[in-house]
Amino acid sequence: MRDPRAAAVFTHSHLRRILLQFARQPRGVADVANELDVDLKQLHYAVTRLCRLQLLKVVQERKRAGRSIKLYQCTGQSYFIPTAAAPEHFSKGLAKELYDAIARDAAAAVDGMLFSLDAQGRVSGRAVERRGARAVLMDSWRILRLSASAARQLKQELAKVLDRFQNQASSGEQVYLVHAGMARRPGHRGAIDNPALDGDIEIRD
Repeated sequence: MRDPRAAAVFTHSHLRRILLQFARQPRGVADVANELDVDLKQLHYAVTRLCRLQLLKVVQERKRAGRSIKLYQCTGQSYFIPTAAAPEHFSKGLAKELYDAIARDAAAAVDGMLFSLDAQGRVSGRAVERRGARAVLMDSWRILRLSASAARQLKQELAKVLDRFQNQASSGEQVYLVHAGMARRPGHRGAIDNPALDGDIEIRD
């Protein structure tokens, strides 16, 4: 896909979720609105936009008294979006939403941060929760020196944890936005949070 307007759909988590509900079989808008628990008018607007971008099409109309029911289906079963075609990173919107939400919940549940040196001489930061606060939030960071194989192992283990909770049924009342991420930090100089092996030189701030 090279059309930047169509590619932009896939950088928007809500729009791409709507689109792909129509991938496997023809479906009506009301059916998808009920499944996703979204406003019917808003979903009609999104479907119209997706049709104009030729990502969705009408494949069938069911006649009934009054207006017929249109059934829509994706123009493809899957979509490959080249990174160069996307106007921004695919998770940028979710990342902003997450950090805005962390800031909101922290303002309501955290009195401040307590910083100190731990037994290994590393800087440690701990959120001091407000007494009686009910919000559950997490904002945890590490700067780690890892081999390529260790980085792959960490990636796999984090993914397994997320998959385990994603696949287990829950009766919880709250919806949480959860993220795990890691990337190389080229040119890093300064402290790291895991011990250096014998023979390694560890530079601390």
